[in-house]
Amino acid sequence: MDQDRILYRGEAFVLTGNAVRQDDVHWAEVRPDGQVKTMKNGRYSEWHIPKGAGNAPHYRGSFEVLNQAYSLALNEAASLLHKEGTFRTGANWPTVWTRDVSYATHLGLGWWNVRACMKSLNARVRNGEVEQDTGTGGSWPISSDRVVWGMAAWEVYCLTGDADWLSRSCRVLEKTCLRDEQVLTATGGLVKGESSFLDWREQSYPAWMTSADIGDSCSLSTMVLHAEARQVLARMFRELGLEGKAREWEEKSAALHDVIERFFRIPGDVLYGQYLYGRGYPVLSEKVDSLGNLLCVLLGQAHGSHASGMVAALPHCIYGIPCFHPQMPDEVPPYHNRAMWPFLEGYYAQAAAAVENESALALAFACMVRAALLCGTNKENLLLETGLDEGLLLSSDSQLWSIAGMLGSFYKGLFGIRLLADSLEFHPCVPESFEGVHELTGLQYRGMTVDVHLRGHGRRIVRCTVNGQEGLPVLPADVKGHVLVELELAPGEEGAGQVNLAHMGRNLAVPQWKASRHGISWKPVEGADYYRIYRNGIPVSQTEFCHYMPSPGQGNVSYQVMAVALDGRESYLNEPNDYPSPDSRMETRPCGLSGDEVWFSRVTKSPDALCYNVNIEKPGVYRVDAFFANGTYDVSDGNTCALRSLYLNGRRVGTLAFPHTSRSGNWEYFIYSTAVEAVLPSGPCRVEMVYDSFSGNMNRLVNDMVIKHLRFIRIS
Repeated sequence: MDQDRILYRGEAFVLTGNAVRQDDVHWAEVRPDGQVKTMKNGRYSEWHIPKGAGNAPHYRGSFEVLNQAYSLALNEAASLLHKEGTFRTGANWPTVWTRDVSYATHLGLGWWNVRACMKSLNARVRNGEVEQDTGTGGSWPISSDRVVWGMAAWEVYCLTGDADWLSRSCRVLEKTCLRDEQVLTATGGLVKGESSFLDWREQSYPAWMTSADIGDSCSLSTMVLHAEARQVLARMFRELGLEGKAREWEEKSAALHDVIERFFRIPGDVLYGQYLYGRGYPVLSEKVDSLGNLLCVLLGQAHGSHASGMVAALPHCIYGIPCFHPQMPDEVPPYHNRAMWPFLEGYYAQAAAAVENESALALAFACMVRAALLCGTNKENLLLETGLDEGLLLSSDSQLWSIAGMLGSFYKGLFGIRLLADSLEFHPCVPESFEGVHELTGLQYRGMTVDVHLRGHGRRIVRCTVNGQEGLPVLPADVKGHVLVELELAPGEEGAGQVNLAHMGRNLAVPQWKASRHGISWKPVEGADYYRIYRNGIPVSQTEFCHYMPSPGQGNVSYQVMAVALDGRESYLNEPNDYPSPDSRMETRPCGLSGDEVWFSRVTKSPDALCYNVNIEKPGVYRVDAFFANGTYDVSDGNTCALRSLYLNGRRVGTLAFPHTSRSGNWEYFIYSTAVEAVLPSGPCRVEMVYDSFSGNMNRLVNDMVIKHLRFIRIS
């Protein structure tokens, strides 16, 4: 086969059968023996990729760039195995992390070593539930994407048919979801928590949002994971013969899918927004979170032409898909911001194959192969502007989910492998430029070893043989022994599909408030054409000026402002500016404190607090939070977010979360906690904060904070 064949030609680089050519100082060439010649930033090097060893599935095809990129991924996966059989997260990350190993398993790593995936997933179970990774504000419940473990656990079961694994993982996932429902449920059936994997808060949230604000927000990606976790539980219970439990969790999953459609779909668009944010009056950020939208395609939030339209509409930059679009302003350094992450590109490849978009699949392969061969490793992330690993805050070599993204693009993209509870299906998708021979050998599936040979291009199977006999591209789970599946493809009738190649845009800066005696005022924003004013989460006016006069007699109101450019780019909303009516706010102090006294609540000493009764003057919906400090660790990391259940008039109304507020050891920086909304009648209200069975955090031992007062705000 002609190795000079152009597999992909883009604005920034060309991928041929044996080379990547970006410009005179950035290129790579590969040979069949694994030798690689690389020019990067004008520096020449030669290195070698050994053939993947062991019992891993092996790929061999017509184009050496694909052969060697696959072999590189296999070798790097092997390098991340601990001697006890679990995966390191990357060269810079020596331990097992929940989201990384879960996404990697779901992407396709289980096909390489399912036993290591099982051990790694088991390592993230503690006290019978899934452990949330360290993260913003001290981890769970600010970060709440630990349920990603569920779809990895289901992948493992489908691969192995292991009944013991099914039973145990079902118990773990159910306990996890039940506790999440007690702590994370928000008004309207939403589930609270930070965006999945985007856990460096300044990278994707406006600077005014505290860790508690992030914990009170509801993000697309995490919402989709919670819907999928409940669907996985339904599948697990059905496999275990418990139909009643299966229907119960199926209904919960369907309810979350309805909530996502109602609250997150961008009006007039096929895509979904980033997250709901605000304080008491949530607004949808209409920026695009790539992972959230890709999960909508792959996990069934979107179907048919809607899913196809989403893949075609997702913004994709010249070197890779951005984490979100548009990017944060320039002062936010690149990590998630202004970066492509190869594991996201792997999901883009799988979504492209799922909707039969050959153009998008070719683009995804080209971006991943270019990055891996030019850098000599499957990097954690790369800079969007250059496609290189320089200039980022951090970029680990041999990143586990980047490796899985590459491998999964072969397994689930090119070869179209689909795992079901009782069968293995093939829905291949081969772009026209990739036409040739593609062979995958040694797939271990339950009691069989499967080889798959593809010929032709397209996604329409015109001939399928199984062990030489005409058949369907479906293998029942009870087949044993060696199986050879040969598939001949032909183009579909709808064309190759479209991609949305977008240049990297940036948000406008967030408007900053100015003191004003009359109305509300803010500082001008560079690039703004006008400003949109929101009252209680609803747009009410727009102006070219930097001030606005509220209408009198509005009652308790909260204002925010968004800057909008002539080309349609927007800022995030700025921090809510509250104008409360005199009778809409009340405060109460814990445990009889007065003056500057504070209540220091430790799990080991005085964890519970009885507050003075609050006199509710007018009935309505009240937002209740607490003014607190938590200096046990840094605001961006750790696992010691404190929790207490809030009881009003003897009834538990929800959980208040007290995340890290500043840096480790600083107990003097106070913010307001996450909030609970409750319908309250007029009259005295007994207030208690209790450390109960719903209040354990991920640390289990340290769960401490300092509180000055509780606040009640009537919002309707």
